[in-house]
Amino acid sequence: LKAPSSPPRSEATAAMPSDYNKGTKVFVGNLPAHAESRDLRDFFRGFGQLNDAWVARKPPGFGFVWFEDERDAKDACRDQDGRDLLGNRVRVEISNGRGGGGGGGRRGGGGGGGGAGGYGGRYDTS
Repeated sequence: LKAPSSPPRSEATAAMPSDYNKGTKVFVGNLPAHAESRDLRDFFRGFGQLNDAWVARKPPGFGFVWFEDERDAKDACRDQDGRDLLGNRVRVEISNGRGGGGGGGRRGGGGGGGGAGGYGGRYDTS
């Protein structure tokens, strides 16, 4: 018998690591195409323990970092949003995921409703 196949995933989604128990996920947008995960780690150095960093390739231009502590993630968003990374002014905000649905791996909170792609909300500054 042939096992049922999973629905096709985009190359970006297929390569992205699982969020399960990684910490607070932070979206980084407007990255240059040549950005690498070590560039994100360097950019967020000094804001607390990073558990992981990932940069999209197809399509390029965005990535994620996962902070151990949610307070560190919020501080990083507040301080790094709009700063220059490798010649681009980047957008940095707590990730609120894509659309509805989804398993239990996400940690709570983190901003208002989503616009296109689910990244339209801003992080909570309180």
